[in-house]
Amino acid sequence: MDTREILTRFKGGTLRREHAVALLAGMSPVVAPPVVAGAPRPDPPPAADREPLPGPGTSPGPGPGVGVGDGAGMPCAVVGIQGRFPQAGDLEAFWRNGLQGRIAEAALPDGRRPACAGWRGHFLDGVEEFDPDLFGLDARQAAGLDLRERLLAQSAWQTLESAGYAGARLERLTAPDGTARSVGVYAALGPAGGALPGTGRRHTAPPDSRPGPAARLSRLLDLRGPSLSVDSGDSSFLTALHLALGGLRAGECAAALVGAVELRLHPACQRPGAGEGVAAVLLKPLAAARADGDRVHAVIRSSAVGHPGRAAAGPQHGLLVGRALAAAGLRPPGTGPQGPDAGPQLETPDAGLEAVGVALEESSRTVAALVGDAGAVTGAAALVRAVGQLRHAVLLAGPDRPAPAAWEPARRDDGTVLPRRALVSVPGPAAPAGPADAAAPADAGDTADAADTADGTDGTEGVGAVLVVEEAPAVPRAPARTGPPPGTRPAELVLLSAATPAHLAATAGRLAAGLSDNDGGGRDGGPAAPDLAAVAHELRLGRAVLRCRLAVTVRTVAELADALAGFAAQPGPGTGPAGVRSADLRTAAGPPLIEGLEETRAYVAALWQGGRLEQLTRLWLAGVDVCAVLPAHPGPAAVELPATVLRPRPLESGPGTDGAPQ
Repeated sequence: MDTREILTRFKGGTLRREHAVALLAGMSPVVAPPVVAGAPRPDPPPAADREPLPGPGTSPGPGPGVGVGDGAGMPCAVVGIQGRFPQAGDLEAFWRNGLQGRIAEAALPDGRRPACAGWRGHFLDGVEEFDPDLFGLDARQAAGLDLRERLLAQSAWQTLESAGYAGARLERLTAPDGTARSVGVYAALGPAGGALPGTGRRHTAPPDSRPGPAARLSRLLDLRGPSLSVDSGDSSFLTALHLALGGLRAGECAAALVGAVELRLHPACQRPGAGEGVAAVLLKPLAAARADGDRVHAVIRSSAVGHPGRAAAGPQHGLLVGRALAAAGLRPPGTGPQGPDAGPQLETPDAGLEAVGVALEESSRTVAALVGDAGAVTGAAALVRAVGQLRHAVLLAGPDRPAPAAWEPARRDDGTVLPRRALVSVPGPAAPAGPADAAAPADAGDTADAADTADGTDGTEGVGAVLVVEEAPAVPRAPARTGPPPGTRPAELVLLSAATPAHLAATAGRLAAGLSDNDGGGRDGGPAAPDLAAVAHELRLGRAVLRCRLAVTVRTVAELADALAGFAAQPGPGTGPAGVRSADLRTAAGPPLIEGLEETRAYVAALWQGGRLEQLTRLWLAGVDVCAVLPAHPGPAAVELPATVLRPRPLESGPGTDGAPQ
């Protein structure tokens, strides 16, 4: 069945949406039954690696006060993840802070006006700095974004780049109707009042047509899927992610970018223990991610979101956990029927969770020491912490663990090893009646709790969200290459681009350092040396094509590292050290006349096929996008490379606390 026939059947009503999406994604569903008016919709069969779903009469129904829009269906992969948190400029530093049990609390950074003298919290540094050149913005356009949106834009860019979807591959993320760059944007931002310090300036009312933050991010990154801004308090990020899962499963987009940011700049938003942060993740259906050779950091199996209404909020967390587990096809032993007549269901016993591989729950309490009361970004911090533990197979210190410990997987009675699984929730389970959690100091968690309950409500007004997160599926190791020695293999054309010459030199230097660090061939337990073809492939297809460009032809990773390091030390247009050639096209009148023509695409494709690297280099430095014709997949094994260097600088404050430009 070709694409045209699939779309024709879908539009004609004889093929269900989920089957059309599966066929277009190459997942080949078992059966694609025609749609019959009035016929009940069959439940999807459980995946082979899932525990059996409950039988008739015991399927979970919507409990009291719990939303029915739970995230059931195909699992989705986290293919990109980036973030900045207090005293952690990247995720490696955030992981180290967790391993060391660090409390990332500090005094208010210089230059901020405090609500009261001497108070402490969890803050980001340099929040007033932004890199407009990366996005091609002038000063006026950059001022149209408030500080939260600037931070989120930079994190989103790094997330797309880390996933390998900032360049040609992004163009090939297509919706079922063929729309390119089909990436939904789901943004969770804290109150606008936290975006700026109190300056005493007068703010005008925003224009009625001003779009929401997600819409502005979609426009800035030229992403063409759904665009939603979410505010459900502390659960905003997890709620946004829940909606993103629904969009992916409905075929509304090929990938989803979910981000969150929280700032506490205005004195009215400051209180002891308050926290800040910014993070983003890129999601794709797991089947599509595996078919495309993406790096999968973790798998989101299911989600559940709900509000208790006027009912007591206490039982809600247990209800949401039960619904999320059921949506993932997981039934812990010892749990009774769940349904309208089953009565309120409390927390699933820990032993029951461990029986289905769930040995961890990350929530606002477990991340309090690292981010404090972080509002909209709380769920993002909890997810990042959970993904780190899944990737490293290490359980960090928590309520039941005074120190990090190896995470041994659970086994079924027949000896089958279960995937490691974690719950991520906001607001999370109730605090224990005993001493404070090992991972949350009293001044961080207790102060937030006291502030939350001062008016008789909790900080999220009862909005809860739960994710079931699973470790990435094992990927078979590629067989060792048996070709000629590295120095005698065919030369590779390595292409790099950036927004300005300074960006290009800095990025070349960072890439050279990263390649040199990993050039140990896996000795002494270190990372294996990356394959040169994989490095070149990733740079050509995973990075955006910008106006300042570099090209070099090399035969080994060591040769590439030396060439890039030499260019970083002596940058400039023309031919540089070790044969590196570069060009600054910012002042060019525009792309070459041959750019975009079908004849040009055919010519460039023929040059790649014939290995004409000199001609390709000249076209690249003249402004032609010679990467657009390359097949995105399959290719060499995916390799994660250092990100493009950002060069943020202080800018005038953007929109005011009401969202309007000053």
